[in-house]
Amino acid sequence: MRRYPRRPPSLGVIALVAALCSASPVHAGDTADGSPWQPAPYTLGQGLYFPALGLRIGGYADVHFFDLDGSRSTSSLRDASMFVTKDLGSRWQLFTELATSRTTNVTGARNEGGDAEVDVERLYADFHATPSVTFRFGKFLTPVGEWNLVHADPLTWTVSRPLSTSAAFARHASGAMAFGTVGIKGRDLDYWVFADNSQTLGVGQDADDAFTDYTGDRSPRNNFRHAVGGRVLYHLAGDSLSVGASYVNYQLDMPRHDYQLIGVDFTWTLRYLELTGEAIYRAGPSQLSDERGGFIEAGVPIATRLYLIGRVERYHTTTPETTTTVRTEAINYRPVPGVVLKLEHRNGRGGDIVPAGWLASVSVLF
Repeated sequence: MRRYPRRPPSLGVIALVAALCSASPVHAGDTADGSPWQPAPYTLGQGLYFPALGLRIGGYADVHFFDLDGSRSTSSLRDASMFVTKDLGSRWQLFTELATSRTTNVTGARNEGGDAEVDVERLYADFHATPSVTFRFGKFLTPVGEWNLVHADPLTWTVSRPLSTSAAFARHASGAMAFGTVGIKGRDLDYWVFADNSQTLGVGQDADDAFTDYTGDRSPRNNFRHAVGGRVLYHLAGDSLSVGASYVNYQLDMPRHDYQLIGVDFTWTLRYLELTGEAIYRAGPSQLSDERGGFIEAGVPIATRLYLIGRVERYHTTTPETTTTVRTEAINYRPVPGVVLKLEHRNGRGGDIVPAGWLASVSVLF
């Protein structure tokens, strides 16, 4: 049982997307009908690919329903993202993800319209220098743990996100990164090394909330001002076991303090079981700003394309000062590739940070 593979805006962004669609020269003979916009056969979840242009357009959308303690049941079009990937020759590739969130909220019988936000979730250029080294320039996902790199709703087991994957660091970075895979003693080692300067290079106005699940303005913001760090992931046992480690030295925009973070993660895939876990420790300017915690999650197939998920997490936050323990039970159903239905219940001592209750989502990867 494996996860899916990893892999209104400003006028300037719109112009960039238009440029991506026309940057490469095209010859009429490249397609059967002479049109560069002739797409390859489409498969749900793989995006729409135009071979003559070296262009792929995809994305995802998800609708959430939640009935949590202390609030009325609500449904929302939670996220809608568009991916645009453009090949420039054999070595360069451009990528952008434009995302909207909370575009429509329905509470009880009322349509509240939501507070839609449109942002540049990712925007970067990749240069494939060698088979083992790629350089990335722009705005990208921070390489800490596995969850943050595989964060989109159709690609994760549960609706909710563990605290240790968002509470202590920014989910996005803007700057430069080198990444790739090298062989060590016959096994693969994936690596990521990055430098962030978001205070100067920040793209978009997104707020990297520490607590991502329906806490609104009560959540502290974790946007980077600057950061350096990286991650390694070592593959063992015929790739059925992977073990990772992360380190980041950074300054947050609010509160404006310097921090150091270390993290470990693993994924162990067996025939009828997948175990995953992440843990982090963040050291701040004083012991009062230290945070720590982690989770262990198990996934078990119970029928064709139907999985039972269980997760236990524990996390100590400093704003507010509390220790949260959460137990989550969920069902994940994938009727066809690219479509995911989820239902989960969580409980424990979480208060306003992780309110107990029911969550559900329907998501589609285009």
